[in-house]
Amino acid sequence: MNNGFLRRLAIESARLGADLPHLLTFLAAGYSVRERYAPMLRLLAPDDALFLIRQGLRKSVTQLRREHRSCYFGYVGRLTQEIRTARRLWTLAMASQEHWSFWVLLAHTLLSETLLLYLRWLGCRHALGINAGLRDVEECLDFLLAEPKFRPVTT
Repeated sequence: MNNGFLRRLAIESARLGADLPHLLTFLAAGYSVRERYAPMLRLLAPDDALFLIRQGLRKSVTQLRREHRSCYFGYVGRLTQEIRTARRLWTLAMASQEHWSFWVLLAHTLLSETLLLYLRWLGCRHALGINAGLRDVEECLDFLLAEPKFRPVTT
């Protein structure tokens, strides 16, 4: 893991891992949550833009990058909704079992919201023409969708 920020979040995530219960991941139309968000990795990649430039279609690159970014932010918005829904369900489950841990809930909320904010920042970097760090996107998704933590619930 090259990114120091993500390394620090990974350490914090591992520290919290033992205190976090498992939530079920429901499947929608046979696709797992991880498969649904896999396109996010590709949307910020420069490969398509470089291909268009090699084909002599420089004017199309701006439109393509804008469309990819729009799709990327759509994915981030949907992921945010799912993470927050899962967190609400997790809170209700903790309260109903009288296994309430405010500090674990707060720490996990801060961790997941930080990762979501970082995903948005990567999209903004792409908008500014700065390399978005596709490995960073992948690592953020790995932490957000990891097995030992609560996972988004699909509708």
